[in-house]
Amino acid sequence: MISASLVIALLAAITLLAGLAARTGTPYPVVLVLGGLVMGFAPGVPSPRLNPDLVLVLFLPPLLYSSAFLSSVGELRANAGPILLLATGLVLATLGGVAAVGVAVAGLPWTVAFVLGAVLGPTDPVSASAILQRLGAPDRLVTILEGESLVNDGTAITAYAIALAAVSSGHFSALHAVGEFAFEVAVGAVIGLVVAWLATWLRRRLDAEAELALTLLVPFVAYIPADQLGASGVIAAVAAGLYAASREIETTSAASRLRIHAFWDVLVFLLNALLFLEIGMQLQHIVNDIGGGFSVSLLWQALAVSAAIFAIRFAWMFGLSPVTRALRRGREGTAARPAARLVLAWSAMRGGVTLALALAIPLQSGGKPFPDRSLVIFLAYGAVLVTLVAPGMTLGPMVRRLGLEQGAKRRRQLAEAQAAVLHAALEEIEALASDDDISSDAADRLSGLYHARLDRLAARYGSGRDGDTAEELRQAAGARKSVIAAQRRRLSELRRDHRYPADTLREIERDLDLDEERLR
Repeated sequence: MISASLVIALLAAITLLAGLAARTGTPYPVVLVLGGLVMGFAPGVPSPRLNPDLVLVLFLPPLLYSSAFLSSVGELRANAGPILLLATGLVLATLGGVAAVGVAVAGLPWTVAFVLGAVLGPTDPVSASAILQRLGAPDRLVTILEGESLVNDGTAITAYAIALAAVSSGHFSALHAVGEFAFEVAVGAVIGLVVAWLATWLRRRLDAEAELALTLLVPFVAYIPADQLGASGVIAAVAAGLYAASREIETTSAASRLRIHAFWDVLVFLLNALLFLEIGMQLQHIVNDIGGGFSVSLLWQALAVSAAIFAIRFAWMFGLSPVTRALRRGREGTAARPAARLVLAWSAMRGGVTLALALAIPLQSGGKPFPDRSLVIFLAYGAVLVTLVAPGMTLGPMVRRLGLEQGAKRRRQLAEAQAAVLHAALEEIEALASDDDISSDAADRLSGLYHARLDRLAARYGSGRDGDTAEELRQAAGARKSVIAAQRRRLSELRRDHRYPADTLREIERDLDLDEERLR
């Protein structure tokens, strides 16, 4: 039973650990998984047992949907070759390799070992992509990693369901597994697309608050029926997210998009954080349920499984020519360089999806206790710990050392894209003025607004407009900060005087926040 005090303690722990991650520049999953490990063995910390049946349903649909929603369909399509090789071939290779290690090192039955391999199949996109984006690594590396994580969830979780069924029945048929996999993927994709299409039709008829609630409902409405029909709920949630993303601009207002994106950022962070902390708090139960308790041999088994994950990924990246050819296609073939493949190989992080799958292993199978369930969860947690911490602490220095850092280039690309959009605005203003749709005074005012934004872009790179120097433009930016601060002081006075409704003042404060963020 989860008490209110436990919820408060978890939120407090998440706040402190996330703050520590921000202060140290460490990816927050690394800090959270270490924090969960400490909490799991700290005396007096409660550790309620989680219901495995609820873990997949509560955590996976929103996590998968959000990952798909934030992806670019065009970029995924452009990099489909390497993404599919990693998300299908590498997942299956990892499943088989980890299963073999589980049998040889931990003495697991083959069917249970396949469950362990499926649990450790999907990668975690949060840590690796956050590091690479912060450093400005080549865009294609980030796209491939995020696309791999998005698609390999479906492959791994479908294999996971097949492996669980094999444990229950006691036998495994490769031909039957292939047919079942194809059925689950196809039907799951259709269900996800239908649900997303209906949600898109409905969103046009809802107000902002109801629309936000609908976006939270969609992944569950896609996942649960697909799962109940024997299809892939994972593929359904992913398909729904991809379709919703492709229609977002057409179906939602700017205000709704701002609210929805902010909501999902917080929700995904909290779900990942809770997963990392909760499994750490389960470690006492897990270790106690393993015959003989914690031992050095258990530690070595977890390290062997982790080493197998890295070894298989490195062999896949450097030992197979089809992978190299697929990475060579695209912009400049950057991802095929040995340095880039080394980064892709080292980005073997496992995270929230792996933890959710491990916790969701049923307590019973075929009317009997699930064999070696606690050992599988322990090995999965150990692999998450190793694969998150080791690359998470070293991936940044590796990218810098290999010369893949492109922060300045990415910032310039952003400025160029922003400038192109601003020039489009100026051209439209000129067209409106020439057609007498607006007065010359209104056109001048609008032009001045967009020229000022172009000035700020130019100031970042040392060149101004109409002879303005970068120093003068920086002074202007400083003046704008002072102006915003003065507005905030007056707003505080109005709030103290109670002369205007609170909603009115909050709207003004929101405008000031947007101005300050735009200036930053």
